[in-house]
Amino acid sequence: MATQTAPNTLRDRLLKGIALQQAGEFEKAQRIYKQAVKKAPNNADAVHLLGVTYRQLGYPKRALEYIQKAIEIDPNQAPFYANLARTMMDLGADADSLLAVCEKSLSINPKEREARNITGIALTDKKQFEEAEYIFQSLLVEDPDNEDAYRNFGNLLLAADRAHHAINFFIKAVMLEPDNPKNYILRARCRLKLQQYEPSQYEFTEALERFPDHADITHEAARLLFSMNEASMAVDYSKQACELDPYDHHKSVTLGVSLLMNRQSEESLKVLIAARKKAPQHAPTVDWNLSLAYLANGNLKKGWPLHTARFDDPAGTVMKRKFDVPLWNGEDISDKTIMVWGDQGLGDSLKSGTILPELIKLAGRVILESSEKGAKFLQFSFPEALARPVQMTEDKEQTAHDYDYHISFADLANYFRPTLQSFKDAKCPAYRFEKERAVSYLKRLESVDQKPVIGFSWRSRNLAANRARFYLSVPEISPVLETRDAIFVNLQYGTVDKEIQYLQKRFPDKFRFFEDVDLFDDLLGAAALTACCDFVVSANTSVADIAGILDVPAIRFGQEEPPLLLGQKNPPWYPSMTYMHPFTDKACADFVPEIIKEMDRQLEDWTPERRNKRLGI
Repeated sequence: MATQTAPNTLRDRLLKGIALQQAGEFEKAQRIYKQAVKKAPNNADAVHLLGVTYRQLGYPKRALEYIQKAIEIDPNQAPFYANLARTMMDLGADADSLLAVCEKSLSINPKEREARNITGIALTDKKQFEEAEYIFQSLLVEDPDNEDAYRNFGNLLLAADRAHHAINFFIKAVMLEPDNPKNYILRARCRLKLQQYEPSQYEFTEALERFPDHADITHEAARLLFSMNEASMAVDYSKQACELDPYDHHKSVTLGVSLLMNRQSEESLKVLIAARKKAPQHAPTVDWNLSLAYLANGNLKKGWPLHTARFDDPAGTVMKRKFDVPLWNGEDISDKTIMVWGDQGLGDSLKSGTILPELIKLAGRVILESSEKGAKFLQFSFPEALARPVQMTEDKEQTAHDYDYHISFADLANYFRPTLQSFKDAKCPAYRFEKERAVSYLKRLESVDQKPVIGFSWRSRNLAANRARFYLSVPEISPVLETRDAIFVNLQYGTVDKEIQYLQKRFPDKFRFFEDVDLFDDLLGAAALTACCDFVVSANTSVADIAGILDVPAIRFGQEEPPLLLGQKNPPWYPSMTYMHPFTDKACADFVPEIIKEMDRQLEDWTPERRNKRLGI
């Protein structure tokens, strides 16, 4: 009788522990399993379940010990291997190791769901999307309410750049398991990738009410606000996230960059230095943002060397090309050929291109690779170099092999702009423009010796919500044209007919539009038209950069730009440029009176002498 009671008692205890586990009472379940293992140390089920509770309570290393011990006792249980794989995944095991363990589980029971689930996750990591998709589809056919499969299927679609489909799977996961914060986080990240800011705001209202003290939910709210350029609010939420989870370097990075864009550069640097100490040795996201913080504080010696971390930042948007030749690290290249290429936007390449005269003096030969329109402009400005369109495959591998070293435009600063004094010592302007063409444009204007010629631009072509708040509409920039008796020349590329018609109707005697100049694709034409201006007012776009590289006095308005400002009030790259920051808590249009005041100040004693000298008149 006693012999029969013991196993029944143990079985009852295990069933009670499983019920507690399913209810989320992991600590209570663990106490039961510990008692069971103490009485029956070789009971594989008890040892296995004890290991699972350690994983659920956040102790994967301890869990690994018990689950492996359970497998030693009974090596023919598929769930044991499945939970071993789940624990290994918590510890950061590589995809191949996970697949090997899952394969063992499935060899015992081909229907083992957890093993199939983790196999799909591992295949997703290996970018074997079709195989992973088949697994998740089969899991959902068997169990249409399998929230885990919905989450993982969504992650697969997100990894495969199918975010528009992924969002539906995350929405379904929230519906199936509304008490799981992970579902809200994944949905928010997908919305962020899709730049669906408005629905995400509504969803966060619910998530924050449901999980008011959840560090990851609060962190995602901060990331959303940062992406919307609501830097001040992003600071508040990211501070709260850091207080809730002070050891997570990701949350510290979000706080650091939010402070940086909120113009709190000193505090930002402190936070990001602390984040660097918390982070693992290889943490390119931290290093890239730390670079920006150093630059924002004017520390170029520490900022520029970290700047290359942007290429390894998984959240980065720069282009990372692949080369067979080494990166130039400052070696003697007097008898070598170096190729310079752009990894960011046109404005960044134009800005860093101001360094090219110095590089050309050092190198045996310089090749410049840019867009077709950029190459034409670079070739005219730097005839000693060879400028050409980008030579690479769709996978960004080099196709031309006529150079010994390569470097991106932006990283030239590490070798040629180590101090602020080095900017003052540089040649200005470094670029050239077609003088005859510029003079011909000037002749098409009237009263140019009595009135200043003011070029203006109000927005980028990219009007995403996170950028648009620092741009103006045509009606919003109109007060600039009303303010004085001048000739206002359109420098805005990509205009639509309604914008031009509005300005022509409102300012028939002031506004001039050169229909024959393609301001977007013909950079030489855009430069010539800019050069015939006395002054330029522009949003933070390449229009302002063209004014800057030609040394045309300009007002540029926009958000914080650490690599441009380098801790200074105005860009050291462009001595004649004034950088103005619109209000962070008001619409950009409310800042226009401040722009007008600065423009009036600079044009108070205007004469055409500087412009005429530039044009050789």
